[in-house]
Amino acid sequence: MKTTHNMQRTIALAGSALGAMALVLMAGTAQAQAASDLLPAKYREAGVIKLVTDAKYPPFQSIDDSGNMVGFEVDLWDAMAERLGVELEVTSVAFDSLIPGVQSGRWDVAMEGITDNAERQEVVSFVDYGYTTSSAYVLEDKSEGVNDHLDLCGLNGAAQIGTEWVGFITAELAEACVAAGKPAPSVSEFGTSDATLLSLYSARTDFVLTSAASAQEIMKAAPRAVTVVPMPVLPRKPSGIAFRKDETDLGQALLAALKEVRADGTYERIYSEWSVQPMMMDHEPGINLETVPSE
Repeated sequence: MKTTHNMQRTIALAGSALGAMALVLMAGTAQAQAASDLLPAKYREAGVIKLVTDAKYPPFQSIDDSGNMVGFEVDLWDAMAERLGVELEVTSVAFDSLIPGVQSGRWDVAMEGITDNAERQEVVSFVDYGYTTSSAYVLEDKSEGVNDHLDLCGLNGAAQIGTEWVGFITAELAEACVAAGKPAPSVSEFGTSDATLLSLYSARTDFVLTSAASAQEIMKAAPRAVTVVPMPVLPRKPSGIAFRKDETDLGQALLAALKEVRADGTYERIYSEWSVQPMMMDHEPGINLETVPSE
Protein backbone atom coordinates (compact mmCIF):
# COMPACT_ATOMS: atom_id res chain seq x y z
CA MET A 1 0.00 0.00 0.00
CA LYS A 2 2.89 2.37 0.82
CA THR A 3 4.47 1.68 -2.56
CA THR A 4 1.19 2.47 -4.30
CA HIS A 5 0.90 5.80 -2.47
CA ASN A 6 4.48 6.70 -3.42
CA MET A 7 3.79 5.87 -7.05
CA GLN A 8 0.63 7.98 -7.05
CA ARG A 9 2.54 10.87 -5.46
CA THR A 10 5.30 10.56 -8.07
CA ILE A 11 2.76 10.54 -10.89
CA ALA A 12 0.98 13.58 -9.44
CA LEU A 13 4.26 15.50 -9.10
CA ALA A 14 5.24 14.58 -12.62
CA GLY A 15 1.86 15.78 -13.86
CA SER A 16 2.29 19.08 -12.02
CA ALA A 17 5.74 19.53 -13.45
CA LEU A 18 4.50 18.86 -16.97
CA GLY A 19 1.66 21.32 -16.44
CA ALA A 20 4.08 23.99 -15.23
CA MET A 21 6.34 23.36 -18.21
CA ALA A 22 3.36 23.67 -20.54
CA LEU A 23 2.47 27.03 -19.00
CA VAL A 24 6.04 28.26 -19.43
CA LEU A 25 6.08 27.12 -23.06
CA MET A 26 2.73 28.79 -23.71
CA ALA A 27 3.94 32.02 -22.16
CA GLY A 28 7.11 31.87 -24.21
CA THR A 29 5.11 31.27 -27.38
CA ALA A 30 2.79 34.21 -26.63
CA GLN A 31 5.78 36.45 -25.97
CA ALA A 32 7.43 35.28 -29.21
CA GLN A 33 4.39 36.48 -31.16
CA ALA A 34 4.94 40.12 -30.16
CA ALA A 35 5.31 42.34 -33.21
CA SER A 36 8.84 43.41 -32.32
CA ASP A 37 9.94 39.78 -32.02
CA LEU A 38 8.39 38.83 -35.35
CA LEU A 39 10.17 41.62 -37.23
CA PRO A 40 12.86 40.20 -39.55
CA ALA A 41 16.41 40.61 -38.27
CA LYS A 42 17.48 42.93 -41.09
CA TYR A 43 14.84 45.49 -40.05
CA ARG A 44 15.55 45.11 -36.32
CA GLU A 45 19.26 45.60 -36.90
CA ALA A 46 18.77 48.58 -39.22
CA GLY A 47 16.13 50.06 -36.90
CA VAL A 48 14.37 51.53 -39.95
CA ILE A 49 11.57 50.60 -42.33
CA LYS A 50 11.30 52.62 -45.54
CA LEU A 51 7.69 53.62 -46.17
CA VAL A 52 6.41 55.34 -49.31
CA THR A 53 3.17 57.29 -49.63
CA ASP A 54 1.54 60.08 -51.61
CA ALA A 55 1.17 62.88 -49.06
CA LYS A 56 -1.35 64.94 -51.01
CA TYR A 57 -4.43 63.17 -49.86
CA PRO A 58 -6.01 64.54 -46.65
CA PRO A 59 -7.19 63.23 -44.26
CA PHE A 60 -5.08 60.14 -45.09
CA GLN A 61 -1.86 62.15 -45.18
CA SER A 62 -0.80 65.63 -46.22
CA ILE A 63 1.79 68.30 -45.42
CA ASP A 64 0.62 70.96 -42.96
CA ASP A 65 1.64 74.63 -42.83
CA SER A 66 4.65 73.75 -40.67
CA GLY A 67 5.94 71.25 -43.22
CA ASN A 68 4.97 68.21 -41.16
CA MET A 69 3.20 65.18 -42.58
CA VAL A 70 -0.13 64.67 -40.82
CA GLY A 71 -3.17 62.44 -41.23
CA PHE A 72 -4.92 59.47 -39.71
CA GLU A 73 -2.72 57.02 -41.59
CA VAL A 74 0.37 58.90 -40.37
CA ASP A 75 -0.79 58.40 -36.78
CA LEU A 76 -1.57 54.74 -37.50
CA TRP A 77 1.78 53.88 -39.06
CA ASP A 78 3.60 55.76 -36.28
CA ALA A 79 1.74 53.67 -33.68
CA MET A 80 2.63 50.47 -35.52
CA ALA A 81 6.31 51.49 -35.80
CA GLU A 82 6.38 52.04 -32.03
CA ARG A 83 5.17 48.46 -31.47
CA LEU A 84 7.76 47.18 -33.93
CA GLY A 85 10.54 49.16 -32.25
CA VAL A 86 11.73 50.88 -35.44
CA GLU A 87 11.77 54.30 -37.03
CA LEU A 88 9.99 54.99 -40.32
CA GLU A 89 11.78 56.70 -43.17
CA VAL A 90 8.84 58.18 -45.10
CA THR A 91 8.99 59.33 -48.73
CA SER A 92 6.18 60.94 -50.74
CA VAL A 93 5.84 60.21 -54.47
CA ALA A 94 3.04 59.99 -57.04
CA PHE A 95 0.42 57.37 -56.21
CA ASP A 96 1.07 55.24 -59.29
CA SER A 97 4.72 54.86 -58.21
CA LEU A 98 3.90 53.34 -54.80
CA ILE A 99 3.47 49.68 -55.69
CA PRO A 100 6.23 49.58 -58.35
CA GLY A 101 8.56 51.21 -55.80
CA VAL A 102 7.89 48.49 -53.23
CA GLN A 103 8.06 45.73 -55.82
CA SER A 104 11.47 46.94 -57.04
CA GLY A 105 12.88 47.13 -53.50
CA ARG A 106 13.33 50.88 -53.44
CA TRP A 107 10.97 51.08 -50.46
CA ASP A 108 9.88 48.39 -48.01
CA VAL A 109 6.17 49.16 -47.64
CA ALA A 110 3.57 51.50 -49.12
CA MET A 111 0.51 52.95 -47.39
CA GLU A 112 -1.97 55.45 -48.76
CA GLY A 113 -5.50 54.08 -48.89
CA ILE A 114 -4.32 51.45 -51.40
CA THR A 115 -7.11 49.03 -52.23
CA ASP A 116 -6.19 45.40 -51.73
CA ASN A 117 -7.42 43.48 -54.77
CA ALA A 118 -6.52 40.38 -56.78
CA GLU A 119 -4.81 42.35 -59.54
CA ARG A 120 -2.42 44.11 -57.15
CA GLN A 121 -1.79 40.87 -55.27
CA GLU A 122 -0.08 39.56 -58.40
CA VAL A 123 2.90 41.81 -57.63
CA VAL A 124 2.69 42.64 -53.88
CA SER A 125 0.94 41.42 -50.73
CA PHE A 126 -1.15 43.44 -48.29
CA VAL A 127 -1.85 43.77 -44.58
CA ASP A 128 -5.48 44.92 -44.56
CA TYR A 129 -6.12 47.63 -41.94
CA GLY A 130 -9.28 49.51 -43.00
CA TYR A 131 -11.73 50.42 -45.73
CA THR A 132 -12.12 53.19 -48.29
CA THR A 133 -15.52 54.67 -49.16
CA SER A 134 -16.35 56.78 -52.21
CA SER A 135 -18.15 60.00 -53.07
CA ALA A 136 -18.46 62.08 -56.21
CA TYR A 137 -17.88 65.83 -56.20
CA VAL A 138 -19.45 68.35 -58.60
CA LEU A 139 -19.32 72.13 -58.84
CA GLU A 140 -22.12 73.66 -56.82
CA ASP A 141 -23.09 76.01 -59.66
CA LYS A 142 -23.48 72.99 -61.94
CA SER A 143 -25.15 70.69 -59.43
CA GLU A 144 -28.79 71.42 -60.22
CA GLY A 145 -30.48 68.12 -60.99
CA VAL A 146 -27.52 66.08 -59.75
CA ASN A 147 -28.83 64.17 -56.75
CA ASP A 148 -27.47 60.65 -57.08
CA HIS A 149 -25.11 58.45 -59.09
CA LEU A 150 -27.49 58.07 -62.03
CA ASP A 151 -27.36 61.82 -62.59
CA LEU A 152 -23.67 61.38 -63.47
CA CYS A 153 -24.45 59.09 -66.41
CA GLY A 154 -23.07 60.39 -69.70
CA LEU A 155 -20.83 62.93 -67.96
CA ASN A 156 -17.03 63.13 -67.99
CA GLY A 157 -15.61 61.99 -64.67
CA ALA A 158 -12.14 62.51 -63.26
CA ALA A 159 -10.04 60.15 -61.13
CA GLN A 160 -6.41 59.87 -60.12
CA ILE A 161 -4.43 57.45 -62.25
CA GLY A 162 -3.69 54.13 -60.60
CA THR A 163 -6.58 54.37 -58.13
CA GLU A 164 -9.62 52.15 -57.75
CA TRP A 165 -11.86 55.08 -58.69
CA VAL A 166 -10.88 54.87 -62.35
CA GLY A 167 -12.34 51.38 -62.48
CA PHE A 168 -15.38 52.39 -60.45
CA ILE A 169 -16.32 54.90 -63.16
CA THR A 170 -15.73 52.52 -66.06
CA ALA A 171 -17.25 49.46 -64.39
CA GLU A 172 -19.70 49.79 -61.47
CA LEU A 173 -21.00 53.27 -62.34
CA ALA A 174 -21.08 52.56 -66.08
CA GLU A 175 -22.97 49.32 -65.49
CA ALA A 176 -25.53 51.06 -63.27
CA CYS A 177 -26.07 53.72 -65.94
CA VAL A 178 -26.52 51.21 -68.76
CA ALA A 179 -28.91 49.16 -66.61
CA ALA A 180 -30.98 52.31 -66.11
CA GLY A 181 -31.05 52.94 -69.85
CA LYS A 182 -28.60 55.84 -69.66
CA PRO A 183 -25.22 56.41 -71.34
CA ALA A 184 -22.10 55.36 -69.46
CA PRO A 185 -19.83 58.10 -68.11
CA SER A 186 -16.35 58.66 -69.52
CA VAL A 187 -13.23 59.05 -67.39
CA SER A 188 -10.17 61.30 -67.55
CA GLU A 189 -7.15 60.26 -65.48
CA PHE A 190 -4.72 62.63 -63.77
CA GLY A 191 -1.36 62.06 -62.13
CA THR A 192 -2.12 63.63 -58.73
CA SER A 193 -5.17 64.27 -56.58
CA ASP A 194 -4.55 68.02 -56.92
CA ALA A 195 -4.59 67.80 -60.72
CA THR A 196 -7.73 65.66 -60.58
CA LEU A 197 -9.58 68.26 -58.50
CA LEU A 198 -8.22 71.11 -60.62
CA SER A 199 -9.86 69.53 -63.67
CA LEU A 200 -13.19 69.92 -61.89
CA TYR A 201 -12.57 73.48 -60.69
CA SER A 202 -11.60 74.52 -64.23
CA ALA A 203 -14.71 72.73 -65.62
CA ARG A 204 -12.62 70.42 -67.84
CA THR A 205 -14.43 67.51 -66.20
CA ASP A 206 -17.92 67.24 -64.76
CA PHE A 207 -17.26 65.31 -61.57
CA VAL A 208 -14.46 63.84 -59.48
CA LEU A 209 -14.66 60.43 -57.87
CA THR A 210 -12.51 60.00 -54.78
CA SER A 211 -12.69 59.19 -51.06
CA ALA A 212 -15.80 60.08 -49.09
CA ALA A 213 -13.48 60.82 -46.15
CA SER A 214 -11.94 63.70 -48.11
CA ALA A 215 -15.19 65.65 -48.28
CA GLN A 216 -14.44 68.16 -45.52
CA GLU A 217 -10.92 68.85 -46.78
CA ILE A 218 -12.07 69.23 -50.40
CA MET A 219 -14.92 71.56 -49.53
CA LYS A 220 -12.68 73.66 -47.28
CA ALA A 221 -9.87 74.05 -49.84
CA ALA A 222 -11.90 74.29 -53.07
CA PRO A 223 -11.56 77.62 -54.94
CA ARG A 224 -15.10 77.05 -56.22
CA ALA A 225 -17.88 75.64 -54.08
CA VAL A 226 -18.48 71.92 -54.56
CA THR A 227 -21.34 69.57 -53.74
CA VAL A 228 -20.99 65.98 -52.56
CA VAL A 229 -22.90 63.28 -54.44
CA PRO A 230 -23.28 60.07 -52.39
CA MET A 231 -22.38 56.86 -54.23
CA PRO A 232 -24.17 53.95 -52.55
CA VAL A 233 -23.78 51.93 -55.76
CA LEU A 234 -20.04 51.67 -55.11
CA PRO A 235 -18.66 49.07 -52.68
CA ARG A 236 -16.60 49.73 -49.59
CA LYS A 237 -13.13 48.41 -50.46
CA PRO A 238 -10.41 47.16 -48.06
CA SER A 239 -7.21 49.21 -47.78
CA GLY A 240 -3.88 47.50 -47.23
CA ILE A 241 -0.22 48.12 -46.45
CA ALA A 242 1.71 46.83 -49.47
CA PHE A 243 4.84 44.74 -48.93
CA ARG A 244 6.90 42.43 -51.15
CA LYS A 245 5.38 39.02 -51.75
CA ASP A 246 8.52 37.16 -50.67
CA GLU A 247 8.68 38.99 -47.32
CA THR A 248 5.93 37.08 -45.54
CA ASP A 249 7.79 37.46 -42.24
CA LEU A 250 7.62 41.25 -42.56
CA GLY A 251 3.90 40.94 -43.33
CA GLN A 252 3.32 38.89 -40.18
CA ALA A 253 5.19 41.45 -38.09
CA LEU A 254 3.14 44.32 -39.54
CA LEU A 255 -0.06 42.37 -38.91
CA ALA A 256 0.96 41.69 -35.30
CA ALA A 257 1.72 45.39 -34.77
CA LEU A 258 -1.67 46.33 -36.21
CA LYS A 259 -3.41 43.86 -33.91
CA GLU A 260 -1.60 45.31 -30.90
CA VAL A 261 -2.67 48.82 -31.88
CA ARG A 262 -6.27 47.65 -32.19
CA ALA A 263 -6.20 45.70 -28.92
CA ASP A 264 -5.10 48.66 -26.77
CA GLY A 265 -7.64 51.08 -28.27
CA THR A 266 -5.16 53.23 -30.20
CA TYR A 267 -6.66 52.27 -33.57
CA GLU A 268 -10.18 53.38 -32.64
CA ARG A 269 -8.87 56.56 -31.02
CA ILE A 270 -6.98 57.57 -34.19
CA TYR A 271 -9.97 57.02 -36.46
CA SER A 272 -12.22 58.90 -34.03
CA GLU A 273 -9.84 61.86 -33.71
CA TRP A 274 -9.79 62.23 -37.51
CA SER A 275 -13.57 61.62 -37.83
CA VAL A 276 -13.10 58.73 -40.27
CA GLN A 277 -14.83 55.98 -38.26
CA PRO A 278 -16.70 54.61 -41.35
CA MET A 279 -13.27 53.56 -42.66
CA MET A 280 -12.42 51.48 -39.59
CA MET A 281 -12.07 47.72 -39.97
CA ASP A 282 -14.86 46.18 -37.91
CA HIS A 283 -13.35 42.68 -37.95
CA GLU A 284 -9.91 41.16 -37.40
CA PRO A 285 -7.28 42.49 -39.80
CA GLY A 286 -5.53 40.00 -42.05
CA ILE A 287 -3.30 39.47 -45.05
CA ASN A 288 -4.46 39.45 -48.68
CA LEU A 289 -8.21 39.67 -47.98
CA GLU A 290 -8.16 36.53 -45.79
CA THR A 291 -10.39 38.14 -43.14
CA VAL A 292 -12.51 40.33 -45.43
CA PRO A 293 -16.12 39.09 -45.52
CA SER A 294 -17.25 37.95 -48.96
CA GLU A 295 -19.86 40.19 -50.54
